[in-house]
Amino acid sequence: MLVCHPMSPPALECHRNRTGSLYGAFAFASIVLTCFVGYLYSGRFYQPAAMVPLSFALGALYVALGILSSDWLKSGRPRAFAAYFLGQCAVLTALVFLSPLRGFFGIIVLPVVSQAIFDLGKRGAFAVSLYLFLVSVSVWVTDFGWTQVVEVSLNYTPAFAFTIAFTLITKQALNAREQAEKLHQELEAANQRLREHAAQAEDLATTRERNRVAREIHDGVGHYLTVVKTQLDAATALLPTQPEQARAAVANAASLTGEALHDVRRPVGALRADTARLPLPAALQALAHTSGLPVAVRVEGEARPLPPAVEHALFRAAQEGLTNIRKHAHATAANVRLDFRAPQLLTLVVTDNGCGAPAAPASPAAGFGLRGLRERIALLGGAVETGNRPEGGFLLRVEVPA
Repeated sequence: MLVCHPMSPPALECHRNRTGSLYGAFAFASIVLTCFVGYLYSGRFYQPAAMVPLSFALGALYVALGILSSDWLKSGRPRAFAAYFLGQCAVLTALVFLSPLRGFFGIIVLPVVSQAIFDLGKRGAFAVSLYLFLVSVSVWVTDFGWTQVVEVSLNYTPAFAFTIAFTLITKQALNAREQAEKLHQELEAANQRLREHAAQAEDLATTRERNRVAREIHDGVGHYLTVVKTQLDAATALLPTQPEQARAAVANAASLTGEALHDVRRPVGALRADTARLPLPAALQALAHTSGLPVAVRVEGEARPLPPAVEHALFRAAQEGLTNIRKHAHATAANVRLDFRAPQLLTLVVTDNGCGAPAAPASPAAGFGLRGLRERIALLGGAVETGNRPEGGFLLRVEVPA
């Protein structure tokens, strides 16, 4: 048996499994056979013998309704349940009162009592059980009067009590099993969602790593290649008239190429182990010397130790700012200011005396470096501000908690 309730979503499957199963058929058939076997050995009929065929017909109808009710009740509508139990109660009433037998024949109502407990609410099950108990007892009034009602009630009470108790225990056990199966399905669904979330997290981590590598290539190698190209262009222009200065420019370009190679190797080494690096102020001074134009570096406040991620992000920010100045600003000088004065905030400002930024980017790819810089700083909980200065030139301002 399965526990079923009217109007519940699994009502169709519950009733198909319960009343259409071999167990349901066996329950009805065994009770009916037990009752009708009494015709074989009973020596006394309380009704005319002509009622025997009618009893068998009513018994067959009772069994048919009980076994085949799953197709009728599959909709789970309350009206279907009400019609079924009203019909069964009517058939049982006629069967109990019209049967020539008495006594043992009363237990034929017990399968419907069990059904009512499974299928109806507390009130409905109580009403059906009480009615069928009264039918089984009151039939004796016809032949023996009210004096036998108490004794007959005591005889039938254990059978009804056992049926009700056994049904309630079975119903509780099946409810527990159904709940366990439901929890198992929910757990499987939760595990599936976790697997999907893990896959999404892995994809997100891969995407973030790709973006980080793209920023490293742009901010590092891109900066050095810009400066190297500037030096080589200068060497080409100076070679006919000033070969010594051209040679110095080529040597500087070669040195910068070595630094670019080191800059490429640095992220790879950082993935393996922490490597020693210059403090941020010293790193900015070194960057200024290789930028290809006059750059003044100023540190305000007392320098303090910084997390490696913050140092690296600010170094890349200064590198990006100087690269953009070199490529686009047509500036003759630049300034880099590192401000430690705020206790939990670090500010980097890069300015120049150039022409400033145009109103719109020259191409869809323009601004990739600043976009990557904003992503890098956002990961640290900081902010990036850019724009043209009123007095001329361009400003890049970066603030990070540190």
